Amino acid sequence: MSLLLDKKLFLFTFLLSLVVQASQLNPKPFGGDEVCEKVHYPPEILSPVPDLKKCLSTINGLAVYPGDPDYYESIKVANCRNSYFPLVIIYVTKVLDIQISLYCANALNISATARSGGHSYEEYGNGGRNGVMVIDVQKFNQIIINKETKTVAIGTGNRLGPIYYNLNKAGFLIPGGSCPNVGIGGHATGGGFGFVARKYGLSSDSIISAEMVTANGTFLSPINSTHYPDLFFALRGAGNAGYGIITTFTYKIYPIPPIVTSINISYVSEQVEMAFMSLAKVAENLNDNITPYMRLLPDSNDTYTFSIIAIYLGSAKEAQSAVKELIELSNPAYMKFEEMTWWDAISENATMQTIFPVFDREPFKATSFDVAPPGLSREGLNFLRNFLNNIECYTKALIDVYAGGAVSRFPLNSSSFTHRGTFYTIQIAMHLKDRSKEVQVKCLEKHLQFRQEFQKRYTTYFSYQDYIDKDLPNWETRYYGFNLPRLVETKRKYDPHNLFNWQQSIPLKLP
Repeated sequence: MSLLLDKKLFLFTFLLSLVVQASQLNPKPFGGDEVCEKVHYPPEILSPVPDLKKCLSTINGLAVYPGDPDYYESIKVANCRNSYFPLVIIYVTKVLDIQISLYCANALNISATARSGGHSYEEYGNGGRNGVMVIDVQKFNQIIINKETKTVAIGTGNRLGPIYYNLNKAGFLIPGGSCPNVGIGGHATGGGFGFVARKYGLSSDSIISAEMVTANGTFLSPINSTHYPDLFFALRGAGNAGYGIITTFTYKIYPIPPIVTSINISYVSEQVEMAFMSLAKVAENLNDNITPYMRLLPDSNDTYTFSIIAIYLGSAKEAQSAVKELIELSNPAYMKFEEMTWWDAISENATMQTIFPVFDREPFKATSFDVAPPGLSREGLNFLRNFLNNIECYTKALIDVYAGGAVSRFPLNSSSFTHRGTFYTIQIAMHLKDRSKEVQVKCLEKHLQFRQEFQKRYTTYFSYQDYIDKDLPNWETRYYGFNLPRLVETKRKYDPHNLFNWQQSIPLKLP
């Protein structure tokens, strides 16, 4: 009897372990459905499905079509402001799956798009319109660390959190953003600002090679400064704009310091102008071990209106010394300098669980502005604050500080990222949840009016492509600047029939 119970207990434990493993291998990356509208695919997108199913019958990965039980789960992405309905979502598991998928897309005249994490602000991971083939690369999730060469091969299906976790265990880091749910594929190919940008540059600056499947199914490896240098240039800054299905990046990695310091310097409403102008005075001379990230909220008596947040690569004493002049000039209402490990610091600064992150979906709208040295004028800052304080939909400004750091020291021709001289980039994030459709429309109209006037009067002409905005006029130049002709030429070479196309993919001709 005891032996039977032991066997039952063993079987139960074994099955439970399988369930736990399965949930870890295939976590659902998005929650928050209660604030998103219920959606239904239009029947007309079903007509090509029979031929497509036949064509895709030999792939190893899962293909999900409209009408399948997992379809609505499979089209969940971070922003639910607009909903697009793919013809199929293909969870490819190997390069051959991608090649077969692209063969079918070409044969049946279906546009294709890659999806890494599903965080495109304009839902381009689902195609940006109905009836597209989505090639989801989440199964390309290898992380292979080589301590001798100080490199790591990262599958483009990985999210930032698991990448940071695995690298941290080995004692290394790569430059990257603060949201652990974001997929590396889209983040890095658009630039990728993050915790250590002033020390090591953008995420794309540490990519030393890539692997990719082109529109005609050709697998290219390695793509680097020697092999396919035109494509290597394009992928680091415009790689999320329609060149192919990238499967792997190889990164240079950097040792984690034994201790870092989490910094929070915050101000009440009356101090915002002084704090903003004080940071502008000291930013270019800050120690490279600190990369400030700033958050400006609507005025409130319940919370700090303006915060400077950073991870300093060193001790609290060193961190305090690094920002001594800023503190003396601005007299903060609150300060925190807390020593901790690198992993604890990035986990603290994340907005969700880091290893298996779940992002709460919501409808939102964002846009961005590059600001030249020495930063916004007082008039520009007041114009921005007036907008934040008087818009009915909750809106905040998130500011990435480039000034004086490594991002600006990389040569302009080193990659297709063209914003090297930027002092900081301002992202305007408007949250539309819990607002009626009528109010949302009014907020979006005011957002558009603000963007036009603010960019005309107070910022440069340019904007950051990772914070993509489909309503941005002349986006090709604003995002890619003088690199646009070169990017168009590369697009014509590797995707001559424009298989990978959406509203803001690189075109085949200059506008």
